[in-house]
Amino acid sequence: MARITDPKKLERIKKATMELVVKCGYNGVSISNIAKKAKVSNGYLYRHYSSKDELIEDLVESNSELLKNMFKMLDEKSTAEKIIFSFINMLFTVATDDPILAKFFYTLVFDQSYEIKKRRDNNKEINRLISGILKQGIKNNEINSKTTLEEVKLVIFTIPFTYIAMNLDSEENKFNESEVKRLTEICLNALK
Repeated sequence: MARITDPKKLERIKKATMELVVKCGYNGVSISNIAKKAKVSNGYLYRHYSSKDELIEDLVESNSELLKNMFKMLDEKSTAEKIIFSFINMLFTVATDDPILAKFFYTLVFDQSYEIKKRRDNNKEINRLISGILKQGIKNNEINSKTTLEEVKLVIFTIPFTYIAMNLDSEENKFNESEVKRLTEICLNALK
């Protein structure tokens, strides 16, 4: 007889994984401590995911709408300012709607031990996005022509993610449109 999958257990597994990655970092997480925190057996977890890497890949993939939406903006031949504004706005929306997901992505973005295949694939996509921002920005005189891909990546990820991390647990909601505009301005000024 086939075993039934309990959606509530799978949701607990995903939540426990995100919380543990945030608390312990990528290398500090194991299938065993995920199962314990989610209150499921190791066997139950292994029935659905063959490894910690597969579980984290699934979490990243299932929440990768952000990146896909950014590529739509690039295809519309937008300005660097509009693309950066939209990116920061989407990050703020995630931080407001699902703070643990925002912390999870922040942790993975800056945790260099997270080097599974999906990250390498995502890096190719991210480089495509950053390259598009750079080309549009240079074309529209928003970005200095001497600016490199690495510099754009540094600015676009470090400034917004750090701002979110610094303010995520704040009582005051700083994730509003005026702050999106301000961070966009800071990013563009850093690239001029």
